[in-house]
Order: sequence, then structure tokens, then C-alpha cells
Amino acid sequence: MLIRRGSQFAQGVTVVELMVAVAILAILLAIGVPSFQNYIRNTQIRATAESMLAGLNLARTEALRRNTRVSLWLVNNMTAGCARSNTGTSWVVSLDDPTGKCHVASSATVSPRIAQVRSASEGGTGVNVTATSGMATASSCITFNGFGTVESECPGGSDPISRIAFVSATAADSTRDLQIRINPGGAARLCAPDAVSGPSAC
Repeated sequence: MLIRRGSQFAQGVTVVELMVAVAILAILLAIGVPSFQNYIRNTQIRATAESMLAGLNLARTEALRRNTRVSLWLVNNMTAGCARSNTGTSWVVSLDDPTGKCHVASSATVSPRIAQVRSASEGGTGVNVTATSGMATASSCITFNGFGTVESECPGGSDPISRIAFVSATAADSTRDLQIRINPGGAARLCAPDAVSGPSAC
């Protein structure tokens, strides 16, 4: 706004113009922040799901390469106190049960003969994971044999994982939940349970 003072013009912003600008900025932020938060939650879900999918593919590949049984185990953490958990967001690919040994260095001879590990903090946080067997019971492991197919039991006798669900730990209706489904032949795929059709549908 130009204010005339004698023969000169001075530039300035009135209080009303400033208040209008602040109000517009506040409205834009109110609209944009929830969308950005949902984007972050969806990114966390996808990162965790893709990390788990990578672990499953690695376990199957190692089983084929070594021509022996290799398992993926879901665990609650990567310390000496780790335990198997069907809600664990960390995972271990190994030949033996890694309970209490998740911190052991990778080795072909030292139990639990770990091939690779992944901490939840590396794959994504703020996500709830639930793994179930084909009988819809809690399951924390899946074992692949030398042909790359799923064994009917994990070491110790538990049913293998056939589905892993990933949902945001923060209740939000607009986030996109994901699942991994593993068929008996050993193939695992990532899908969206709310998708009605298309390649991403479960």
C-alpha cells in the first residue's frame, strides 16, 4: 500500500493486511498438516512391510542357495534378551531359533547360524505388526526348505506364518494398511486389504 506524504510515496503493510495473511497461512496449515501426518504414517507402514518382505525373500533365497532349511523369525528386539513374538517388528534370518541370541554375529557355524538381522528402527517405527498362520493363530516364524517351499512346521513345532498385517500404531482411518501373504510354494507378496481390485488387492 502506498501512503502519500507530501511529494513522496512510502511503502508499508497495514495491520489488516498482515492479519489477513496470517489467517490464510493458518488455514493452509490446518488443511496441510493432517495430510502430511497421514503421509508419514503410510510411509512408516510401507517401510516396515517392505523390510519384512525383504527378510522373507532373503530366507527363501538362503534356503535355496544352501539347500537346507532356513527360517525367518519375528522377535521383539535385537538384544541378548530377545524373544520370538508374532507382534515383533524386528526379524532374524537364521538356521536355528535365535531366542536370546539375536545379538550374535552372523556365522555359518555358531548357533543360531544367523544369515541376517534387521532391527525395527531400521525398517520403520510407529507400526503394529501381527503375524498369523494359515489357521489364524499367532505365529512368529516361517521356514523354507531347499526347494524354496514353506515347511509345514517351524523348528520347535509351531505353525508357519502365512499372513503378516501392518497397521499404524496411531489410530487414523485414512492410513493405508498393508499385508504380506505367503503361499505354500514360498512366494510372498505385499498387498492392500482395502483395495477392491488391481495388482495391489489382497
